[in-house]
Amino acid sequence: MIHNRALLTGEHVKQISKGVTLKHGRWICSQCHSTRQSHFYQYRSVILDKKIVYCRNCVNIGRVDNMNDVFLIETHNVKSSCHYQLPFELSEQQQFASKKIVTAIAHLRSLLLHAVTGAGKTEMIFEGIKYARNEGLNIAIVSPRVDVVIEVSMRIKKAFVDEDIDVLHQSSQQQFDGHFVIATVHQLYRFKQHFDLIIVDEVDAFPLSVDPTLMQTLVHASKFKHCHILMTATPPRVLMRQIKHLEVIALPARFHRYPLPVPRFQFLKINPHKKQYKLLKYLQQQIEQQRYTLVFFNNIDVMKRLFHLYKNEVPSLTYVYSDDALRFDKIERLRRGDHQIVFTTTILERGFTMAYLDVLILNSHLFEANAIVQIAGRVGRKAEAPTGLVLCMHEGITLPMLQARHSIKKMNKLAQKRGWID
Repeated sequence: MIHNRALLTGEHVKQISKGVTLKHGRWICSQCHSTRQSHFYQYRSVILDKKIVYCRNCVNIGRVDNMNDVFLIETHNVKSSCHYQLPFELSEQQQFASKKIVTAIAHLRSLLLHAVTGAGKTEMIFEGIKYARNEGLNIAIVSPRVDVVIEVSMRIKKAFVDEDIDVLHQSSQQQFDGHFVIATVHQLYRFKQHFDLIIVDEVDAFPLSVDPTLMQTLVHASKFKHCHILMTATPPRVLMRQIKHLEVIALPARFHRYPLPVPRFQFLKINPHKKQYKLLKYLQQQIEQQRYTLVFFNNIDVMKRLFHLYKNEVPSLTYVYSDDALRFDKIERLRRGDHQIVFTTTILERGFTMAYLDVLILNSHLFEANAIVQIAGRVGRKAEAPTGLVLCMHEGITLPMLQARHSIKKMNKLAQKRGWID
């Protein structure tokens, strides 16, 4: 979908319509397909002497209204040789999943991969990507989180060096023809009946998990006959009810054949106004042992207060959260090893991989089970450092904490039963 006619070159226009239309007394957005009337804002244009209605739900990727046309371009398919480079062999579990994915794509049949964190999901889809592009299928690999999109795009572009890959998020622009796209889910608003294959990483992540219009975006961006590969380590019950018709593939092992780190529980009541010896000692020990540490908070104000308390005691300490203007720079510096200790919100619970990493969850009694599982999944993801510490500091053990630990132990037991971990 294109907003500006001047951007059209040799494309064939399939359909022209207003960005916002009125049908049966209700406004409908041509871009995000929202029909929720609270999403539409109306005002009177003094210059045009007309009522202007625009959609606020998708305004971040381009405003559409009832006055201006949008142009739907005819989609087309182009085959590619699509070779990839992988400097290691897939594990037995990864090969099993890869074959399942290729079969699903070949038959345009959707499925859910319930794969533990660190299972090597990205590498599992490589053969499926190659098959799809060899057949000329248009593919999109999407995630609700921009951090995940950036992480995944770096790994895929490194493997598929000869492919024209569009990476689309809030800070990037489309460069190629959209046959191979890696993007945040919101960017799919731009595409209509275009993709034969959509792979959704972290399908349970916010905001996809709570926004019905985003889930519908997957459908609107897909052709009538399509394949959706949904991937997550923590499928919520709501999602499982929605997709109960799909085949579910359980993948309980990490690619390096080491078990998932099991969270340890330790009592500590956090005081945001006073340094606490137990916490300070732990952070200093992490530095002495040359381990990198993510310290997770559920409250930004508490995180900032503790940062100012400990910043003089802990070398190169920093913090990061979703609205941090230096967020991406800080994460890149963490990857380079410039920071050994980072205070963070759940913005880093997904899509972050680093060797020699441990995690500490402060006030873990306030976290949901899925969040604890995802945070624990940051540890031990690299083959050169497959173990690590997951420490939950709490004011009382809660049911979600126990559920998270039980879920991790259950996956380890299943992986051992299948012979996929040592």
